[in-house]
Amino acid sequence: MPLKNYFIFLLLLLLIGCQESDQKIVLPTVEPPIVIPSIPEPEKRPNIIVIFTDDQGFSDLGVQNILPDVKTPHIDQLAANGVRMTNGYVTAPQCTPSRAGMISGQYQQKFGVDDNRYTPMPLDVVTLGEHFQALNYKTGMTGKWHLNVNRLSKEWLAENYPNMEPTDFNVGQIPLKVKKQYFPNNRGYEDTYFGTINRFWATFDKQGNTVTEKYIQDSSYRIDAVSDASVAFIDRNHESPFYLHVAHFGPHVPMGALETYLDRFPDDSIVRRQYALAMISAIDDGVGKIVAALNKYQLLENTMIIFISDNGAPLGLDMTDSPISNKQEAWNGSMNIPLVGEKGMLTDGGIKVPYIIQWPNKIQRGIVLEQAVISLDASYTALKAAGATQAVLDQIDGIDLIPALTESPLYLEERPLFWRFWNQTAVRVGNWKYLKVGNTSEYLFDMSSPEHSTYNLFSQEPEIANKLKEHLSVWEQSLHRKNENLEPNNQERVWYEHYLH
Repeated sequence: MPLKNYFIFLLLLLLIGCQESDQKIVLPTVEPPIVIPSIPEPEKRPNIIVIFTDDQGFSDLGVQNILPDVKTPHIDQLAANGVRMTNGYVTAPQCTPSRAGMISGQYQQKFGVDDNRYTPMPLDVVTLGEHFQALNYKTGMTGKWHLNVNRLSKEWLAENYPNMEPTDFNVGQIPLKVKKQYFPNNRGYEDTYFGTINRFWATFDKQGNTVTEKYIQDSSYRIDAVSDASVAFIDRNHESPFYLHVAHFGPHVPMGALETYLDRFPDDSIVRRQYALAMISAIDDGVGKIVAALNKYQLLENTMIIFISDNGAPLGLDMTDSPISNKQEAWNGSMNIPLVGEKGMLTDGGIKVPYIIQWPNKIQRGIVLEQAVISLDASYTALKAAGATQAVLDQIDGIDLIPALTESPLYLEERPLFWRFWNQTAVRVGNWKYLKVGNTSEYLFDMSSPEHSTYNLFSQEPEIANKLKEHLSVWEQSLHRKNENLEPNNQERVWYEHYLH
């Protein structure tokens, strides 16, 4: 059979077979390749480090460019890599209430820690440590806590130990199981190395080892001890997201510094200034150690570092120098220039402080923010960045700073900031600040003017003053203690007569 006829015969057979089986010839199809969409990894949550110094005045950072004698290259680098607030405030001009605000993220007057007399911080107050623990962060605290029971806890002692005279010795006799309820490791800070000079309550040591909670005698210099413990915390927890609160006890009195740090300022003839500069320099070295530890583990880019002082420097009115052994001397050698006032006052010298945030992954380098912000904003910003729910954020009195640093800061000018301390109250909205001292004095300042806190516009701008007073009145209704509108106490009279009259 010719080849051509053979192929025709095969084709006929195929057609007949298909008809008998009632089937169609179906050519195989080639399925397109399955494309699995790539799911981006969720943005890694940042580590959070808060560095909270003690009585460090507004002018005592090199990057402030106010005083030529201060040397803080590592802290200055934080500002160069992040944002420096020129109007950064804390919630009180004294350490205990300011720390309570920073640790809780709330105005501390809401739960009654108005000043140093009202320790310990109540156990029902949720701390940032507890918030971060709920987010599966490792949490740590090193240095000064000052929210536990002490001899100043007169109200608490009167309620719980009514027959006890509040002295250091007597407070030492309270059972440890009672006192340690208020220690940081029972308030959300799992890794704790808290103390001020040579005695620290610790759950880990400076070599990074876990220890059963106990007091540790540490003979090293108090600033270095806190810095080294902070590095040990990073060594222990670098594989997990972490939140660390670092609280150096300096340049607070009693003053003390190693020769290593004093030798950096050999020409300063003012003894207390030399010691303050040396202590601040030691803190700066500690910041350098912390940054080096973050770099070691390649964590720096995704770590939010917040640097704030707890209040302005105490000046003793005239910054009188005296031997550092003189414990009655009020000045700690730090300065608030060009601000008016000092620690204890609601003028800016008492509450406006060094305030820096660095987070390279999110914040551009070298930003200077002029709008007024408060320490509570740092707490809110950190928790939001870590993934806190809105329900948690609603418990925090600050607001998110990231939009101000990445988009526009104008929204910061619309919200009020509040203060109440002793017989002083104050509120700031935008550039206007209203201040009342007891029933005797009212002030209105334009904080953008060259005179800022020295030229009282209260009688010239009554509408602005009344608007700010309304804000203050509404806020005070939410506070635990009612304002009795008392007359200024003796210390307040001395301060305000000296600075504003």
